[in-house]
Amino acid sequence: MNMTGKRFQVLVQEAFNPFLIELGFTPEKPQLSGRYYRVKFIGDSHTLIVSLEPADAFFSIMLVRNDNYDLSTIDDPKKTPRLSDLNRMYMSEVTPDERATNESFFSAIKVEGQKERELLKCAKDLRLVLPRYLKG
Repeated sequence: MNMTGKRFQVLVQEAFNPFLIELGFTPEKPQLSGRYYRVKFIGDSHTLIVSLEPADAFFSIMLVRNDNYDLSTIDDPKKTPRLSDLNRMYMSEVTPDERATNESFFSAIKVEGQKERELLKCAKDLRLVLPRYLKG
């Protein structure tokens, strides 16, 4: 089942907005087109970009530095980490108590279908690893 633009928008508001706003990020209005769904969260030093290409069912979550963004840094995981990079760097530090608290934080969010479950998992992972990255 493909995720609609409306469901993408709802899940972003429910799953990403609460903790990203708490971390100091400001959500922009999501961009929804037939080719992609994208939302940016603007922070003091970084912009987080969450996007989905519905035709390919491909999620992308990347953190871009606000100071010197250029296309040459987009492939450098140190300068523009993806969620997978952040997970690799920090997920091993997450305690069982933090995982339980995180599950509780997201427990009221209802999802349907594989893509919505994947997007929710991205939000869950990001809430655990992003604060560690931002502190570093």
